[in-house]
Amino acid sequence: MKIQYAIAASLLLSVGAFAQKDELKALKKLTDKQQPAPADVQEMANLLSQVESKMSAATPEQQVDYNYYKGMYGVAQLMASSNKSQAVFESTLENFNKVIELEKNGKKKYTSTIQQQIFPSMKNVALKGAQELSKAKMFKEAALYYAAAYRLDTKDGFNLYNAAASSINAQDYDRALEYYLELDKTGFTGETTTYLAKDKATGQVQAFPDKNTRDIAVKTGQYDTPSVEKTPSVRADIVRNIALIYDNKGESEKAKEAFVNARKANPDDITLIISEANLYYKANNMTKYKELISEAIAKNPNDADLYFNLGVTTTDTSADEAAKYFNKALEIKPDHLQANMAMGSLMLKDDQKIVNQMNSLGTSAADNKKYDALKMQRTASFNKALPYFEKAHKIDPSNQEVISMLASIYQALERTNDYKAMKAKLK
Repeated sequence: MKIQYAIAASLLLSVGAFAQKDELKALKKLTDKQQPAPADVQEMANLLSQVESKMSAATPEQQVDYNYYKGMYGVAQLMASSNKSQAVFESTLENFNKVIELEKNGKKKYTSTIQQQIFPSMKNVALKGAQELSKAKMFKEAALYYAAAYRLDTKDGFNLYNAAASSINAQDYDRALEYYLELDKTGFTGETTTYLAKDKATGQVQAFPDKNTRDIAVKTGQYDTPSVEKTPSVRADIVRNIALIYDNKGESEKAKEAFVNARKANPDDITLIISEANLYYKANNMTKYKELISEAIAKNPNDADLYFNLGVTTTDTSADEAAKYFNKALEIKPDHLQANMAMGSLMLKDDQKIVNQMNSLGTSAADNKKYDALKMQRTASFNKALPYFEKAHKIDPSNQEVISMLASIYQALERTNDYKAMKAKLK
């Protein structure tokens, strides 16, 4: 009896294996079609469902075939639908990667086709989906497609960078951090060098894969005006965003560590220094902030914004020092809006104090004399501030803060017509 049971079990396995082979053959015919019809896609789903229940008895080769056909079923679904499902895309990629893994140490029946034909096509589908979703402002979904495109071609780090940027736009900071950390780990910089030349016949500038190819094209006489176009590094942007996300999550020590590591690799990157300084400014550590901004100024002494920032941090502690920094900013850039406004405000820093003193006085002759002296002092302050706010108004005529300040100053100086003109501009 035991022998009979063993024979029966063996027969069942054999029947299952033969049925499995038939189904896999049928799947092969369907996946070989250039453009499967909707009925073909449904038939693939039915066959895969039938095979799945018998996979426990499958040979290694059949397991490879099965996962490949599952991947091709996903491709057929993507081809048949204008609405590219993220779940279908992910499962398709997973199935093809499983095929590659199964074939790693054996016969490579499908690996080459997957890597050289299918993955590039899927990458294009992913990028098209990402771009369409971005246009629709569906940034969270777009990020997933950019990330999928990256997994299909990990040499193209720009797609992961776009995935991170899309996640930032979607305010999905945890996922953005995940992408930025991977970019940081791989050392992605985004720097590129493109070799260009102009087609004499069309006048259009054309890009070439490398310098040698471009130079050969120029020598043929068909092209001229060779040039080089370089894309700057985004390394500082990556590390800065890692630090800012950590800071946003309340993990300030990790944020500081990120800047320390970044600056070791990029000691002369001023944007990193400024970003780190802003981290300390946010933490109200003005000593460290000033130290870093001063370091940035030493590397770039003609940056008006840096002097302005130093002026802002010293306004409360030393008006004279703040004025020195604001004036330096204006010396470098006379039309610096914020520096003009800051200098004007600095001239009026004691105005409320003067007003309080004036209001506290009585009506005696002595108090009236003090009142007149304080009024003259206030008028002098307004006259000192006025040129800065008038300059700011010329720089940005629609700035409501500047208009409001000018209206107040003109009113205080009893310049009625100018006051009315400014008041009319207030919204």
